[in-house]
Amino acid sequence: MSDKKENTPQGDSDSNPKNDQNKNRNRNRNRNRNRKPKENIAASDGEKASAKPEEEANNNRNKNRNRNRNRNKQKGPVKDVKASPLSDKESTFLQEQSEMFSENVKPGEIQARTAVVLEKPTIGITCGDLNGIGFELIIKTLENKEILDLCTPVIFSSSKVASYHKNALDKREFNFFICNSIEDVREKKLNLINTWEDNVELNLGTPTDVSGAYALKSIDAAISAAKEGKIDAILTAPINKHNIAQSLEGFKGHTGYLSESFGDDVLMILSSEELKVATVTGHVPISQVAESLSIEKITRSIELLAQSLKRDFCIVNPSIAVLGLNPHAGEIGTIGVEEEEIIKPAIENASAIQAIVKGPFPADGFFGQGYDTKFDAVLGMYHDQVLVPFKALAMGRGTNFTSGLSVVRTSPDHGTAMHLAGKNKANEHSFRSALFTAIDVVNNRKAFDEMTANPIKKQNDKR
Repeated sequence: MSDKKENTPQGDSDSNPKNDQNKNRNRNRNRNRNRKPKENIAASDGEKASAKPEEEANNNRNKNRNRNRNRNKQKGPVKDVKASPLSDKESTFLQEQSEMFSENVKPGEIQARTAVVLEKPTIGITCGDLNGIGFELIIKTLENKEILDLCTPVIFSSSKVASYHKNALDKREFNFFICNSIEDVREKKLNLINTWEDNVELNLGTPTDVSGAYALKSIDAAISAAKEGKIDAILTAPINKHNIAQSLEGFKGHTGYLSESFGDDVLMILSSEELKVATVTGHVPISQVAESLSIEKITRSIELLAQSLKRDFCIVNPSIAVLGLNPHAGEIGTIGVEEEEIIKPAIENASAIQAIVKGPFPADGFFGQGYDTKFDAVLGMYHDQVLVPFKALAMGRGTNFTSGLSVVRTSPDHGTAMHLAGKNKANEHSFRSALFTAIDVVNNRKAFDEMTANPIKKQNDKR
């Protein structure tokens, strides 16, 4: 073979400049890769020189000797350190935590309905923000005509607005039964009451002062019908709170507005098959949550939640978990005092109601560790504390329910979704669930009220 085809260079490395260049390049790579001290390199004949065995043994011996000397060196006097005994407060806290987390709380039983003759309820439906997805949800839900076997729907809006949305969604074959008043409502019909005759400018996807003002007209019409006893429940389509507040100062949402209209103490509950959560404070800025809490308010929220679980959801002897306000539920006052001064006393006050109430639980790990599955409902101190986990677990399948209200009120668990308006892409599952929940709660209340109307008379009848 010729020299040109040799794979291994011939001769000394010193005589080949190319090899010297490669050697320097490799040396630089190794220097960056391995930062340990380099080994001694013999200069003669380009070969590595290894340390003598005796020298290595001596070096190792000296290292071990120094290591042992430092280990046995006395650094200071040895003390016997004993922990201080726990205070009564700390001992009580640990005991409460142990009982709270270890007790096997079982959700209450669902009570079977008594043989009460139930009438088909009339459900009033508001149209929501005129430029949002409200009408799309209504149309998609009511396309299934079998719903007319379960309830009589009544939409409060305008036939002109309805036609605009039908055309935008290409649902021209879908028709409402147009009524001029509540007296014109018919069973087996998809009733729409002309709540206004104005020609309202619509701009789908853009919340305007006009779309908010007329959404409020729809809500007011439903409230009036409910007060007159013409409808059994109100199902509200999503609204934009900001543009309604432009025409009604102080407006912060359906729940507060309905509470003021009916003069009732109410509680917002998010309900699904997997989970039920409620919140003591509703649409309150986070900076104002702590000052909004009181023993009386939390106690009342627990009572409303327990009563709703019994009357609206047919749960006998319900179990409720109450969350703390601060991280780690305050950790014995280290991170906040609201748990000790406000929340615990409220839980103790609730002992008189027929329900199992436990807490305050630290909110951060409560849902992640599955403690919510041990209770019928979870009561949080503020909006996002319970709505974030609820929407992570049951978004699109849940119902917003207003507990304590004279009339049954439900809503889907989402907002106006302006980015979807008019595109026929909105998901109606939560709206349909809210409709079914309204029907069920109306029937549950009738059964509960019938069952508890005169318990002494019922006992005599049994004899």
